[in-house]
Amino acid sequence: MLSTPNGTGNLFHKTWTEAEREEGMFNPIKLHWTLHPDRDQAWRDQQDDLLGPKMAAQECDCDFITSGNSVVSGELLEWYQDNMVIEPIEKRGAEEELWIWEYANYNKGYMVVADVARGDGSDYSTFHVIDIEKMEQIAEYKNQIGTKEFGNLLVNIATEYNEALLVVENANIGWAALQPAIDRGYRNLYYTYKHEGVHDAATQLSKGYDLKNRENMTPGFTTSTRTRPLLISKLDIYFREKACIVKSKRLIDELFVFIWNGHRAEAQRGYNDDLTMAFSIALFVRDNAIRLHTKGLDMNKNAINNIVNTRGAYKGNNYPGHDPWKMNINNDDEDLTWLL
Repeated sequence: MLSTPNGTGNLFHKTWTEAEREEGMFNPIKLHWTLHPDRDQAWRDQQDDLLGPKMAAQECDCDFITSGNSVVSGELLEWYQDNMVIEPIEKRGAEEELWIWEYANYNKGYMVVADVARGDGSDYSTFHVIDIEKMEQIAEYKNQIGTKEFGNLLVNIATEYNEALLVVENANIGWAALQPAIDRGYRNLYYTYKHEGVHDAATQLSKGYDLKNRENMTPGFTTSTRTRPLLISKLDIYFREKACIVKSKRLIDELFVFIWNGHRAEAQRGYNDDLTMAFSIALFVRDNAIRLHTKGLDMNKNAINNIVNTRGAYKGNNYPGHDPWKMNINNDDEDLTWLL
């Protein structure tokens, strides 16, 4: 078998790593560009200019990591693998499917973000528990499980982590996992606005969408052709800036084979991207929905402060010392504080 590397996770990479571990029938032989007697560093630098760094790594360096077409660069993923990935302090479940790195701290705010699968196919139901302030991975789940059981598990975990914001991807089978949270009346369930195409927090605030009641909203997070590119963009930005704390080897392994297939980012054939998509949703929600919620609270505070600050200017009953929260109705002062 003769080939230049082309990323990780494919047949050649699998065969090569097996041979390096002295498994299987192959003996690994690496022909690096430095073996050629007529080539020096100046020639190698020229290849970067001619071919580009990824193609040059593939053709010259025998480099699986750099040569790939992963959404997050292989070098960054290696950095995360070497500097952040650690073993969980606890693994729960019959198959040790729930990994925990930190128990609930009642001084912190969390969100639980889930991607739902049928439970009997090739995909997995997954979720992450995220420290909102630090964008730090606290716990992670990956398993094939029934949708109703998964929905109840999500409510239990979200409740354990300080009634965390529960974000469930609602496309197709996701509704079946959302229903237990609705039936059990979970109070901190994430809702999506029905207005298609409005994803920016500033736009939603300007239109007052944050003030509308839940009749105009849909439970869960909607991944669509409009939102998916935004999720991938958040994933790329957070990793490039090393702005998220990722502790899971399972997630990093998925990201190594999460590649660009033309213009679409998806798992390499034969692999899954369930943890990756759940984490991408977490990044997006953290930046947009949390910001929207915070600004909405600020607007409410400002409105209340304006009422307090202007109360002395009220002249509805023009006599000194009149209580502005009382209105004269049929010669009787009615107390209006019930409005608050």
